[in-house]
Amino acid sequence: MFVCLRVVVVVQCVGVGGRYLFSSLETESDVYGWLYFDCHWPEALAQSIDNVGALMTLVAGGVFGLAGWLMWKMPSDSRWFNVVRRFDQAAAGWVALWMLLIAAAHMMRAAVFAELSFPEHAVRYVAPMTLAICGGVGAASCSSSKRTRFAVLMLTVAAAFTFAAHGYKAYACYAPFTDLILLSDMQWTDIGFTQTTVENMLVVIGVVDILVAVALLVLRSRVAAFYMVVWGLVTAASRMTALGIEAWPETLIRIANGGVPLAIFIHWTLNRR
Repeated sequence: MFVCLRVVVVVQCVGVGGRYLFSSLETESDVYGWLYFDCHWPEALAQSIDNVGALMTLVAGGVFGLAGWLMWKMPSDSRWFNVVRRFDQAAAGWVALWMLLIAAAHMMRAAVFAELSFPEHAVRYVAPMTLAICGGVGAASCSSSKRTRFAVLMLTVAAAFTFAAHGYKAYACYAPFTDLILLSDMQWTDIGFTQTTVENMLVVIGVVDILVAVALLVLRSRVAAFYMVVWGLVTAASRMTALGIEAWPETLIRIANGGVPLAIFIHWTLNRR
């Protein structure tokens, strides 16, 4: 489970770097927008803070991946193991903090569904937060560690909140979701969906997402977790199917939508309740 979660966070960090620093569709985060437009900070300062935050997240992802590999190779009683673990936890903590700040800034700046920002982004900041809390937990202790059980609970709540938020937006026929389906159809399937058809599909998708979120949280259903894995990855990939390969950062930054349920599914499968 923790290996899966680590890979998810590293990939997410690459997505952050691509979205805010070096892709052809580079943009500024809501942190920049909040500092510049709402707080009236100098544009250069707001831009610098935004760039540094994204760069540190990208670097933290590299540190996080390297630290995980080193801890896997080192004996847990080694003096250097604890040093590497501290770096690992610090990197995970930074990623969690920056993703949380982006969610908070989005909540303050979004024109619609601003109140859903924290639950919608939950998997993005809870995944690294979980690894920061549970840093250094070995595979042998995964089934019995109290920290691991707490980690699974955090991940389950985060995945349920994210899917419920997305489900509500789909049920309300959120316009960008409609565009993703219509553009993907134009680029790939050429079925000829009408906007009315897509909106009816979104209503069904929204209801299913909310029901699956409840099933994951209340029933701890592996079927629900597996559905979330598949649908979370499909919806993340829809950014590229709709907007082209240049939108790869938009897909990678959403990898936790399917990656976190995958970590939950792996844990529940290997440790049958």
